[in-house]
Amino acid sequence: MNSEVRNGILYISGDVTVKTLTAAAYARFEQQCRLKNLTALDLGGVGRADSACVSLLLAARRAGGNLRPQHLPEAVRALADLYEINDWLST
Repeated sequence: MNSEVRNGILYISGDVTVKTLTAAAYARFEQQCRLKNLTALDLGGVGRADSACVSLLLAARRAGGNLRPQHLPEAVRALADLYEINDWLST
């Protein structure tokens, strides 16, 4: 997983799965979520995604910002439905 901030948007790319999300990548993501002036979390560059990706979304929410998720992968939408957290992920 890669994460990068550009123009007030936090972009996530690569596979975001329990097998690919490293502790270092997760820590970097959490740190980026705390940056001021972020408005959105763009997941358009995500390939495969599972519950680890949902964990990122919850970490972003916990960081206190109002990052609007954009371009959610279908697998994440399905998990949000399963976990009944769709209202947290509305775009």
